[in-house]
Order: sequence, then structure tokens, then C-alpha cells
Amino acid sequence: MNISKILYKLSNNLNLTSNEAKFVFTQIISGKLSEIQTSGLLMALATKGETVQEIIEASMVLKKKSKKLKAGKNILDTCGTGGDGKETLNVSTATAILTSACGIKVAKHGNKAVSSKSGSSDVLQELGVNINADLKKVKKCLDKINICFLMAPLYHSAMKNVANVRSILKVKTIFNLLGPLINPANADMQLIGVYDKKLLLPIAESLKKLGLKKAWVVCGENGVDEITLSGKTFVIELKNNKLRKFVIDPKKVGLKKSSLNKIKGKNPKFNAKEILNLFKNKNTNLFFKDIVLLNTSACLVIANKAKNLKEGLILANKNLNNGNALDKLNKLIKISNE
Repeated sequence: MNISKILYKLSNNLNLTSNEAKFVFTQIISGKLSEIQTSGLLMALATKGETVQEIIEASMVLKKKSKKLKAGKNILDTCGTGGDGKETLNVSTATAILTSACGIKVAKHGNKAVSSKSGSSDVLQELGVNINADLKKVKKCLDKINICFLMAPLYHSAMKNVANVRSILKVKTIFNLLGPLINPANADMQLIGVYDKKLLLPIAESLKKLGLKKAWVVCGENGVDEITLSGKTFVIELKNNKLRKFVIDPKKVGLKKSSLNKIKGKNPKFNAKEILNLFKNKNTNLFFKDIVLLNTSACLVIANKAKNLKEGLILANKNLNNGNALDKLNKLIKISNE
């Protein structure tokens, strides 16, 4: 196959076949392409819009070359696509910790910020978590305290061949979509936030083909990659190998609607302080508290720990107020640094 011909095909808004997609991403990940070729392919794919077939083939190439963490079943991840450009506080990271505090095994997959000011690893590192812990230590975290952090570059070393291009481009590419699909612990339950409503179905269909047990793919109004308080959130649920669409209205679960400006993040230091304040029940930002509770509630429903969001909110709030979330964070810091 010829990269120039494939690039020409993409630039004419034509989708790749399975073999073409597999070839392209094998070439990219193997470092056989120049950065100009790689950036051209990524931007052409993004402009055209990635198909389920292209996403699946790319994720399979990455999975094949990745380092694995044997973690068993009933593992949940809150890794989203990022790239929504809203620069909010680290909702999915705080949600992962609180979810674990509610009794669910969580393997949080994440990375440093690409298009935002603070990625999950940036804020966790600021909190004191050893984001570069080796596989043995990470496994110990998951086994002993039911939570671990999986620093993407440590498990997907082949990604180094695209890291510089992504850093320079600073725009959303297919690699934003792939992050949630290539969890090294093979999480079989997920809450995935996407930055565009158009991505809900392709990501949900990809999860279905990848054999996930249960997941919610969510997108808030105005392209928020979380379950939001700023408006309605559109959801596609994967359950029993079937897809179902529904909408979450925060007012209908008893939460106040609020502007995204209320949870605006800054740098990792600022975002880490907000998470600590939340877990210490200082409640300096009630809107951040509510959005973390709402996203945690969704995780509880996904993991069958709660029948619905209202029930989930009660359980999540209990484990926040009683200090379990703070205790979980402190244990993660301690064990990851041993």
C-alpha cells in the first residue's frame, strides 16, 4: 500500500478499508512515517470524520503493541476523549477516586494534557501520586485499594512516535478517541465523555465490537466531555450487547443547573487544590462537587451499585462526606510511592 494514495483518498473524503486503516496505523506507530506524513494523515482523518472501522483498526494496532495489566473482570475506567476545549477542572479524575471509594474497582487510564492546561496525570502528580509507578506497584494499588492510575505512555510506548506531532498540532485527532478504547487493564465497564455529539454512536459501536460489558458514552450540551450541569447530557448506553439512547437533565435528579465557568480550571496546582478541597469537605466550589457526584453516580449505575442516578447521588455523597474519597486518595499516594 502507498501512503500518498491513502492520503489522497482521505483528502477526497473517502473512508479507509479495514486493511488500509490497519496499514496506516501500523506505519504511524512503528515510526516509519515522517512527522509531516503523520500530521497530514491525522488531520485528513479528523476533517473527514473517523469511521467505526477506522477507530477499531487503530485501537487494535495499539492494543497489540501495548503492555498489559492483568486485572481480572469488573474493572471500570472514567477515561474520556478530552479535547472539548472547555478547560474545566479534572472531573473524570476526581470521579475515578470517588467511584473507587464507593466500592468499585477503578483502573484510571490517562495522560498529560495535550489540548488542555491539566490532564489527569498532571493533576494526580501534583496531588502526590506516582504517575510513573512500575507495573508491579500499579497492580499492588489495584489489588489492595481498588484503584490505580495507568499512565498511557508507559503502557503504549509506541505512542512516542506520534507524541511530538500531537503536541505541536494541539488539536483533536483520532488519538483522543483511542485513549478510552485501549485501557491496559482491559476495563470492561466505562464512563466515556466525548467532545462532540457526533462521536457518541461511533464510540459506542466501537465499544460494542470490542466486547465491553457495560458503558455510557456521554456528551454534554455545547460539546462538554462529561455529564454536565450546564445543560442536558446526551447518552448512549451499551448493555447486554445492545445500545440505548437517553438524555440526562440535572434538574430532574435534583441538581441545580450551572455555567461551565463555575468549574473553570487553571493549572495542575489549582486543579489539585480544588480536588483536595472537595475531598476534605471544604465545599469551596459546590458546582464542582455536584458535577463530580453526578458523574460518580453514573459510574455506580454502570457498575450496578445503584439502580438510578438519584440513588447513586446518595451513595456518592455519603462516601464523599465520610472521608472515604480522601482516604482513597491518600492510600493511592502512599502505595504508588512505596
